[in-house]
Amino acid sequence: MNILVGYDGSTAARGALELAKKRAKVWGAKIEVVKCMARNRELNYEDVQMVEHKLEREVHDQFNSDDISYETHLVISGQQSGEDLVEFAELNKIDEIVIGVRRRSKAGKLLFGSTAQHVILNAPCPVVSIN
Repeated sequence: MNILVGYDGSTAARGALELAKKRAKVWGAKIEVVKCMARNRELNYEDVQMVEHKLEREVHDQFNSDDISYETHLVISGQQSGEDLVEFAELNKIDEIVIGVRRRSKAGKLLFGSTAQHVILNAPCPVVSIN
């Protein structure tokens, strides 16, 4: 089983990673941690490398001594993050997506953010959201 976690470093994303770890332990699953980065400006190699290292460090620190298989991925494209996550899930035969949803006002709770909404509506597999 493969679980995708959309990760942006936020509190909600860290919560999604914690939930994915619990689910991975139960099912013996591998976790694919994906951070999306927009290519809205010219990126140099050092910038990309810095983001990749930060992602790996943050995720590694959250796994500490857990015996769970995981990989980190930095996806750079001109698409929106939700589109990138859905595409990654399709290409990598992901069985479940776990995403964090930030808390919003009462009125804002009626609608998820655009990333979460796109993933929930278009994912090729079940999506679990956590806030």
